[in-house]
Amino acid sequence: MTEWKLHHKVLTAAGILAALGVIYGVVKADRIARIGAGYKAKITCSEIFVAGRDGQEVIRREFLGMPATMKQIHVNVDYEAKTVRASGPIGLGGIKAIYRDGYGCTLANAGRVGLLPAVKPSGTTSGPWPLARPISGEALEYVDYGAVDYALTQAFEENVAQHRSFLVVVDDKIVDEMYAEGFNEDTPLLSWSMAKSVTTTLVGAAVYQGYLDVSAPAPVPEWEGDSEKSQITWDDLLRMQSGLEFEEDYEKPRSEINRMLFERPDAGGFAAQSDIAHDPGEVWSYSSGTANIIARTLRQVLSEQGVDFYQFARDALFEPIGAERFVLEPDASGSFVGSSFAYATPRDWARLGQLYLDQGVWDGVRVLPEGWSDYVASPTDASDGQYGAQFWLNHDGTDGRTRFIPGLPEDVYFMSGHEGQYVLVVPDKNLVMVRMGMTRGRSPLPEIAPLFRDVYDAIGYGGDRDRG
Repeated sequence: MTEWKLHHKVLTAAGILAALGVIYGVVKADRIARIGAGYKAKITCSEIFVAGRDGQEVIRREFLGMPATMKQIHVNVDYEAKTVRASGPIGLGGIKAIYRDGYGCTLANAGRVGLLPAVKPSGTTSGPWPLARPISGEALEYVDYGAVDYALTQAFEENVAQHRSFLVVVDDKIVDEMYAEGFNEDTPLLSWSMAKSVTTTLVGAAVYQGYLDVSAPAPVPEWEGDSEKSQITWDDLLRMQSGLEFEEDYEKPRSEINRMLFERPDAGGFAAQSDIAHDPGEVWSYSSGTANIIARTLRQVLSEQGVDFYQFARDALFEPIGAERFVLEPDASGSFVGSSFAYATPRDWARLGQLYLDQGVWDGVRVLPEGWSDYVASPTDASDGQYGAQFWLNHDGTDGRTRFIPGLPEDVYFMSGHEGQYVLVVPDKNLVMVRMGMTRGRSPLPEIAPLFRDVYDAIGYGGDRDRG
């Protein structure tokens, strides 16, 4: 072989390897960009078309404090079609989010979204929230209105924590509420992981109507014939003790949680493929994948009995309690993303908390099974007292872990979502507190807990309640 031919072959091989390297690099960059583009398209779409916020304000402010790479993700909003496209440099990771009335926004991860029927109002509604303002003539004598208003005013004036809303309900009456500029009582706000508590509430409503038994194995199609997974019960899933592996790491771009939420068309189906690492009930492990398995399987169980999941949610839960502004956002397969994507106004979030405070009964009508409030608030053994059934608990741990909200009783249980979304159920004072905001880049609860404590301390013990 001549020297020229040898050099030619070497250069050709090097060129092929370089090209393959470039292709590999582009593919890898595309896969990473897809997560950021999915996040930005989904949030932009929902904040504009579900929350009703100004588009430029959303694009300018909603992604502040995020990794610098997010600035490289560009969005294009089509207000007429109600879609949002997002992509990285040179079109990497391109994806579209689509808005549909009644369903909010969905990422078209498979290039399309599954068809869903129009959700029809049932005609069953609850009346408006009664108010107990200090000047309304309905003031509660055991509420220190001045102290509540001072605590909220101070928090919103400084607003280091980026509060968006705070609502206080005592004895089924709104005693105070406050909103940051650009938000009000009619603004639907994103749940993030508070959606898990919505999911367990829908399971409760299904139990009450006889559609399932939480002690029975969950009929996940992928688990049929699997000797281990087929033994996982609804209760195991609700309590995050299924034994399934799941990577709940938001900092890693291509973690399982990020791929599930922003790349995969079937969130619950993706999570159902997880390997089993422990026997059910042996280890507690917080998993958004688990919540999506529950939501998807509940939809399947209802469908098998001729019931549409979204119509059921409206007829059996939201309309009876007057929470008509709830929007449950589906993935591309049509299943509710029960880990993360629910929108509702702060007042509607408070209604959900009040339903639990009133033991699953609203205006004398039972919505959830008797004892369901106690069920979700009972500690999961393997969680060291910090978790119930898709609700967090305010228990001290046996290993020296202090309760999440110092100064509030151990029987407090609460919904909790990313960046500081909370609905607190406080039985001893018949109190519900709702806080929504965007406390980004740090753990929000240590920063917000003192505000919860200040409001709690300003509420006395009315009626026949006492400190005992």
